[in-house]
Order: sequence, then structure tokens, then C-alpha cells
Amino acid sequence: MGRIYGYIRGLPGRQDVEGQMITLREMQVSEKDIFVDRQECSAGSREQYRNLFRKLKAGDLLFIKELGSLGDSYGEIAKEFRALTKEKKTDVVVLDMPQVDTRRGKTQCGTLVEDVALAMLEYAADAEWSVRKQRQKEGIERARSRGVQFGRPELPMPGNFEMAYRMWRGKEIKGREAAELCQISTALFYRRANQRREMEKEMVLDGKD
Repeated sequence: MGRIYGYIRGLPGRQDVEGQMITLREMQVSEKDIFVDRQECSAGSREQYRNLFRKLKAGDLLFIKELGSLGDSYGEIAKEFRALTKEKKTDVVVLDMPQVDTRRGKTQCGTLVEDVALAMLEYAADAEWSVRKQRQKEGIERARSRGVQFGRPELPMPGNFEMAYRMWRGKEIKGREAAELCQISTALFYRRANQRREMEKEMVLDGKD
């Protein structure tokens, strides 16, 4: 058996670092092998966790209090759990979830507990992502229904746009010439001209109702 480590992350609203220290000592983890990130930070930037990760070797054992110590989302947790168990080949024990103890279920054919735990985490990460995307889509639709515009706002047209548009519609000038009169690009002139034409069609249809 390798070395035994402990990791503590002080989560917002659950900063019981000293209580976790006592629990890890009871698990026979030496204090010098307990790594603590007290401040709130994302999984990708935790300094002490990264120091610990560099030290871990195959056959080592890591105790953590809860899965949330590994990340702020199921995606982050799954990524770190995979890195610990598959890349580092470190055993992980989650004290708040006794069923997540990768020392159990090891056979010649594989590592049952860590494989099941990882599959569940990755499934949860996919579900979490799908829910987040759906909520984002619904939020955008609600905002649009209130008249909120997304993307870069349209630039106001010069005062002579209407005159140039009428001359272009009457085939008195070409689109390039109309754009030059307005001092805008030809592509922008055509885009705004098409919008103006659609508005005219809608006005005609409204007048027929």
C-alpha cells in the first residue's frame, strides 16, 4: 500500500475545516499529508489540491469528505475523479459517501467501484449540461418575448438613407451608388434595404386586414 493523503476544501457555507482535520486524523492521515484549500475557488485553480495531485502516485490512498471537494459541478468532479483513479491510479475514499471507496470491488478484470462511480458522475455531468442548456434556451426565449435584443446592436442609418433607398428602388441608381451616397458598405446597404422592403410588405398586409 502506498501513502495516505487527505484533502480538505473549505466550501462556502461549509467551512468546517478543523472538524474535517479531526476526521482525517482519525483515519490515520498524518497532518503533514493533509492538504487544505481554505478560500473559495474553482477546481482548476486550487493551489493546495494541485500540489497534492503532483505528489500522488499509483497505490496511494486519498480521503476527501465529500465529492464537492473535487469541483463545483458534476463535470469538474468527473474530470478530477477520472484523473485521480485512472491517470494517477490513486484510490479515493469519500467519507460522506461510504459506497464510494475505490479500494472495494477490485478484481483481476477491473476496478468495479471506481468504474461505476465514474460512470454515474459522467452521466450526471451530461444531464447537468443538458439542463443548463435548456434553461439557457428558455431564458433567451423569455427575454426575446419581452423585446430584449441579442447580439451587436444595429448601427443607425444616415439621414439620406430613405432618399437613396427610394432612388435604388426606382432603379435610378445602383446599390453601390446608393451605398456611396450613404457612406456605408454595399453589403450593409443591401441588408438594410431588404429590411426596409420587408417592412413595406408587412405594412401592405396589415392594410388588407
